[in-house]
Amino acid sequence: MIKNLKYILIALVVFSGTLYYFFYNSDSSSKPRVLGLSVNNFYANKNIDIADIPQKKEGISDPVILSDAAVLLENKTKYPLYAKNEHNPVAIASITKVMTYLIARDNFEIEEVVTVGSDAVAVTGSKINLKEGETITVGSLLEGLLINSGNDAAYALAHHMGSLDEFISKMNEKAMSLGMNDSHFVDPAGLDDKGRSSAFDVAILFSYALNDELFRGIVNTSEKEIFSLDNSIAHSLKNSNRLTTGEIPMDGIIGGKTGFTFDAGHTLVCAAERDNHTLISVILKTSVNTKTASALESQKILNWGFDSYIF
Repeated sequence: MIKNLKYILIALVVFSGTLYYFFYNSDSSSKPRVLGLSVNNFYANKNIDIADIPQKKEGISDPVILSDAAVLLENKTKYPLYAKNEHNPVAIASITKVMTYLIARDNFEIEEVVTVGSDAVAVTGSKINLKEGETITVGSLLEGLLINSGNDAAYALAHHMGSLDEFISKMNEKAMSLGMNDSHFVDPAGLDDKGRSSAFDVAILFSYALNDELFRGIVNTSEKEIFSLDNSIAHSLKNSNRLTTGEIPMDGIIGGKTGFTFDAGHTLVCAAERDNHTLISVILKTSVNTKTASALESQKILNWGFDSYIF
């Protein structure tokens, strides 16, 4: 009896060891783990079939991405095709304005009229040159916010809520609801580098924003002129995303949002679609300090993703 029990115990140990080996040492390329589905509260979806996860082609190496952090996300499953320091909280500069857009959309009507105050006019950095006392619609300010990355547009929208603190509080509440656990916002424009997010959080944020057709239309706009309510003041907008403008070619580009401060460096989140498959790329703090660097790295990682995976 004791001898039989000994053999049973040995068999159980061998069986447990075999299970451990197959679960923790199996080839991830042949049986991918569903990453990115449970790490984010908003997109935690246990019902996605593993068959929906893109399959990496044989013999494909990861690209060399020249930035401090990056991620490439497949939009439907939120599966990361590529990741580098994707959960490091860092300054993201004007990418912050994607969240500002969402809060404005949640709380204001497009045709609602905003009276521009002195606080918005006095803000530094990229501007659409709003005038104190000017009246302009929320819709026009949203275009100025995302196309021209207007810091003044961001503050005009935030102050329209009546309290800047309340607006920023709503930004952080929204981030929490989306499961952006690496993020904390401190201003509506991204000028204050104490605000933090991560490449993964930014990808989730942009993915969520793409559900809004108005957002998709704005980030896909290269140039536009907007006007004050009485048409007496014109604001010329030009997109700084060189993938959107076509200065750097990108098949299937949907649009994106650039950003730059000295701490954040050159940043860019953008999305492209081919054959009904959407990829979202995030490049944070490029290794090269040029205005085209983030677009070139985004072009590289997006093309690599479409070429390297079977969807």
